[in-house]
Parts: sequence; C-alpha cells; structure tokens
Amino acid sequence: MPHARILASSLHEGVGEPVRKLRRDVLSDFTHVTQRGIGRRIIFEDDEDKRFFLDTLAEKKPSDMDLVAWCLMDNHMHLLFRAGQQTISKLMQRAQTSYAQHFNGRHGHVGKVFQSRFASTPIKTGAHLLAAIRYIHRNALDAGASSFEDHPWSSYRQIAGIAPCEGASACDGSIAIAMFGDRKSFIAFHEDNTEVDDLYDVIGCRPRISDNEARAIARHQFGDDFASRLTSMPKQQRNASLKTLKVLGLSVRQIERLTGIGRNIIARAK
Repeated sequence: MPHARILASSLHEGVGEPVRKLRRDVLSDFTHVTQRGIGRRIIFEDDEDKRFFLDTLAEKKPSDMDLVAWCLMDNHMHLLFRAGQQTISKLMQRAQTSYAQHFNGRHGHVGKVFQSRFASTPIKTGAHLLAAIRYIHRNALDAGASSFEDHPWSSYRQIAGIAPCEGASACDGSIAIAMFGDRKSFIAFHEDNTEVDDLYDVIGCRPRISDNEARAIARHQFGDDFASRLTSMPKQQRNASLKTLKVLGLSVRQIERLTGIGRNIIARAK
C-alpha cells in the first residue's frame, strides 16, 4: 500500500486510488452528512449527551446501513454513511427526534435543537471519499483541539486501534481500513500535513458557509474594519481571533481572501 504522501499525490491528481476501484454506482452509496444546532447553538453539553446520540444511532440504524466515519463537536456533527438517501433521511429524523427529547428533558431546554434540515453531500470519487474521511477526523483541529488523535468523539481512535474509543457499536471501522488497505496507511494518511483537505474545497464537497456569510460573521466579531484590525493585532491575539473565525465555520481560504493573511499562518492559528 502506498505511503501517505503518495496517497495525497493521487488525491491532488484526481485519481481514485488507493480506494480499491470502487465503481461509481458503489461510490454513490456514500454520503457525508452534517448537522448543526439551530442558530449554531451547542447541541452536546457534555460526554453523556454525545454518548446518548451515538447509542441512538446504533439502536435506530437499520442493518443494511453503515456508519463509516463520524465526529461530534459541541455545536455540530459530521457523519459518513453508506446507504441510500431515503434510508439516511429516515434515520436522521428518528435519531434527531429522540435526541431532542433527551436534550430538552435533561437540560430544561424549550424548542428546536437542530437546524430544520441536515446537509448531505454524495461522494463522487474515490479521492473525495478519502478526503471526506480525513476531513471528518481532523475536524476537531478546526474547533481548537490540540490533537485529532486524542479527540475522543470521533471514529479515528476506533479505526486506528487506539483504546479507549467511543461509538464502536455505531460505526464499522473495518470499512475505512479496507479503503486504505491497512491500519498503518490509514494513520499515515491522516498524519500527513500536505493540503489534501484543499481538494475537499476545490471539488465543492466540503460543507461550508458562503463568502457573504463569512464576511458578515467577521464583521460581527471584529467590526467593519476586521481585515485591518486582525493584521495589526499582536501575534497571540491575532491567532486567537483567527481560531475564532475557524470555529465559527470560515474556511482557511475564506479567511485568507477576507484578511490577506497567509493561509499557513491561518492554518496554524490555535
């Protein structure tokens, strides 16, 4: 199996390898689902909430449906399913209804918990499939986690064979391992710092906010002169501000376009 750098190269070239020659009709069964809290509010207050949601997925997921990869953050989630769109819609409706009842009852919340409709992106190529898995697991970094390997609320630890891990009853880790060939290649690909996630933006598959929304968020946080303010801040304050924009959903490329700050600086900001 190729080393991670070769894998990344194949992604940038648009080649479907190293996914094992999956036919287009097979790839169409993979879908990346994202769901946020209403108004981008917190939907998981603590570990008990996250565990309840995963247990709900495991309980309500039909036997002919697979959860391939996942990541839960405080105010949103990423789920990669292998199933038809109708099956996914039914599961999400049932799981969200059950979880909303749990959340409202446990925390005394009144009203909706989730946005009215989850976002779903069908997987189009083998390269997209690998990029989606990697992006989902590394999502914790965008939200400020120090390490995606140590983030307990994604399928990375299960697939990588790191104990303890969460969600094993909901996710079939063997599917991702089969795609990468072996566990070693899976881990190496995730640790590679080449910009394979940029492919996810280029092919239009990364769930993202529009540039107009990004500009509005930046203005709300830092004022109409946000670009000049960020560039003139002391380094530590600037990096904290860049991290805030990433947590709020702006991509590295969007922040670069809006502020003129180099993408490597933005990517490293913690």
